[in-house]
Parts: sequence; C-alpha cells; structure tokens
Amino acid sequence: MGSYPETPKGISKLLKRQNGKCAHCGLFFKDGDIVEIDHIIPKAKGGNNSYSNLQLLHRHCHDIKTAADKVAGGIFDSDYCVEEPDEVKASRPVLKTSREGDFPA
Repeated sequence: MGSYPETPKGISKLLKRQNGKCAHCGLFFKDGDIVEIDHIIPKAKGGNNSYSNLQLLHRHCHDIKTAADKVAGGIFDSDYCVEEPDEVKASRPVLKTSREGDFPA
C-alpha cells in the first residue's frame, strides 16, 4: 500500500492498517468516497482516542454503525429532542339554546 498525498497523517495510517478498506462493509475506499473516523468502542461507553480504538468507515457505514451502537448500548444522543405534545383542551365550547326552542342564541 503506497502513500496518500494530501491526506492527513492519521487517516493515512488508518488507510494503511485497513489495507484501503472500510472496516464495516469491507469495500475499498474510492476517490470521492466520504470517509469518517469512528471509535470502535464509543467514547460514551468508555472508549478513547487512541489509534487502536479508531477505524475508517464510509459515511453511510458510520451512520449505520452509530445507530446500531445506540440501540445496543442504550446510548443517549444529546442532540435528540423529544417534542412534548401540545396540551389538549378537554372541554368544548357550549352552545346555549334560545329560550324559544332548540336554536343557538
């Protein structure tokens, strides 16, 4: 595996370690692919930034892995917001009838 000009050193090292393949799907990275660095053990579960805990993934593979990590580990996403439903009005307007019959006033 050769060098990767114009590629940051950390990414270049990971590419070399992974033989140019995505750690999730196993496909080779191609020009134009969006590549992201992933924590093998998520930081929220005690993982760190050490080289041995990092891997390169395609962006879509990273999205899949991150979603699976959250489901499997119950990781709370701080960006996730649950919108509370609006308070429902329990009563309805009451129509008063006129004294002369069933017609509303």
